Amino acid sequence: MNRIALLLLTIFVAVSAFLGGIALIIEADLGLSASLLNGTPFASFVVPGYILLIAVGGSNAIAAILLALHHEEASSFAFLAGAVLTVWIAVQVVMIGMMSFLQPAMFTFGLMTMGFAYRYWLEHQNETSYAP
Repeated sequence: MNRIALLLLTIFVAVSAFLGGIALIIEADLGLSASLLNGTPFASFVVPGYILLIAVGGSNAIAAILLALHHEEASSFAFLAGAVLTVWIAVQVVMIGMMSFLQPAMFTFGLMTMGFAYRYWLEHQNETSYAP
């Protein structure tokens, strides 16, 4: 059950990050003003879009694929994906402030991913530690 919850969570975050990243890259009207980026190293939302797409979306997609394949490193990649998401949101809040309910929600999803991944790793360790 824990693997399924983790798989669904990583798929949800990957799809959300892919869609959000693409929207930022193509400069879709997300209701975001470029003035939000004042005081940041970014002149537009394009670079943050690529970071969102590749780092957050990519790490969660890899974790989801590994979970679907029952790969032995799935829990490690899922934990990393959760950490990437929490760092992404934390840096975002520091740089542009709290803008949406999605920020604490996604931060929570990152923490949940790390927690589920750790629990899945523990379950996997218990299964393999008793093998002859």
